[in-house]
Amino acid sequence: MPIKKIEDVTPKAEETVFDGVDAQNDVAPEEVVEPKKEEVEKEPSLPLSLVQKMMTELEDKLLNTFNSKISKIKTQEAKEEMSRDLEYVQDLEEDWLDTPVVFFAYSFNFSIHGDKRRGEETEPPHGAIKFKPLIRTKRKTGKQTQVVSVSSVKIQSRSEVDYLRSHSQYGIAFYENMESALNIDSTWAQKMVEAQQSISRLSDMQMIQRAKQEGVAITQSPESMRRQLIELIAKRSINQQDRLLYGNLKAARVDASTSRTIIEKTIG
Repeated sequence: MPIKKIEDVTPKAEETVFDGVDAQNDVAPEEVVEPKKEEVEKEPSLPLSLVQKMMTELEDKLLNTFNSKISKIKTQEAKEEMSRDLEYVQDLEEDWLDTPVVFFAYSFNFSIHGDKRRGEETEPPHGAIKFKPLIRTKRKTGKQTQVVSVSSVKIQSRSEVDYLRSHSQYGIAFYENMESALNIDSTWAQKMVEAQQSISRLSDMQMIQRAKQEGVAITQSPESMRRQLIELIAKRSINQQDRLLYGNLKAARVDASTSRTIIEKTIG
């Protein structure tokens, strides 16, 4: 019986797989070519002296621009200041009086720092108005001797003159002529000032109410009503003072034989 020859058979699939691997291992790896870098062109460098020159020119340009703006601002401010000065001078010229007005006060030291009218404070247009001592003299009234002190102030400002003439104490504490200041009774002047100060605190409505209480006629002139109220209150104050001092005196007569003053007193 013939003997069959046994062949060594290798599976094709396995052969194919390993053969492929061997084939790949046998292939030399391709060389990796990196892309060429583009050569960067170098900028030419500037000399240091040129850079410094450019910086200096830039600084000078900025400084000139800044100085130009400052100069314009100063010029504008100067024009505005000059305009204000011109307006101030024009106001002074319009306010100036060629002929001054003199006011007299029944006081050796007198000044006006403001005024209170209808409960509102006002101030003189150019600051406090100060009277300077003028004369001091003695005046005999009956057996009494009064010392009369008068001060004065010279005004050449139109606005100040208007302010003083409209002041609530005008014609009461100070006057526009010396004769009025000299002839006024010191007690009367003092009482008028006291009454004026109390009435000046009242508003128009309060003043009208007070006028009704005092029996003062209601008119269209608040200032006239105030004046009447002040005089009425001043007279009342003087009468009260007289009653306190001479309330028990009835009359006085001079005895011809002895030349003595005989005072009759009231009974009770």
